[in-house]
Amino acid sequence: MNHPILLILICFAAWGCLHSWLASLEVKACARRIFSKVIDGFYRLIFIGIAVLTLLPILAMVIFLPSHLVWRIPTPWIYGTVAIQVLCILGLLVTIFRTDVWAFIGFRQIRHPEVENEKPLVITGMYKVVRHPLYLLTMILMWLFPYMTDLVLAFIIAGTAYFLIGSIPEEAKMLKHYGETYRQYKDEVPRIIPRIKLKR
Repeated sequence: MNHPILLILICFAAWGCLHSWLASLEVKACARRIFSKVIDGFYRLIFIGIAVLTLLPILAMVIFLPSHLVWRIPTPWIYGTVAIQVLCILGLLVTIFRTDVWAFIGFRQIRHPEVENEKPLVITGMYKVVRHPLYLLTMILMWLFPYMTDLVLAFIIAGTAYFLIGSIPEEAKMLKHYGETYRQYKDEVPRIIPRIKLKR
């Protein structure tokens, strides 16, 4: 394994650990003890900001470090893959808006900090197919990238691993918040990979 690939994998792993750590209820409670309840109105916004700012250097490495072409999706297949990617982007937007886009970003919490605890469990739309549709759609979007270098591939593999592993503590947090309602939802709907129901 060459050094740029290893560097991207290590940096993404560190990013994933930081992201999951900041998302935990324990860290949020610690922030509340330090800064008082006023932090509740800004925590989500700060969390998103840190996630984006710390991901940018990794993306810069993928773009600017020397890389080698692994594969390129040829014509006419690229038209089909791009069409699927466009559908994934539309699906991401619809799914985010279904869960209240302003709360998702963190703006609504500035005036209504309690909205985090009052959000109903969304189980409609794509959430009827999988419990983490944003992860599923992003994975499809990434894996259909038309120009795959070794560094892009390393980033996508790391991102996929994070979605699969990082969703585990997220599930625990949801279970703690929604209790039996989420437990039943877990029993009925798969986590990230949709179930294929075969007709008998």
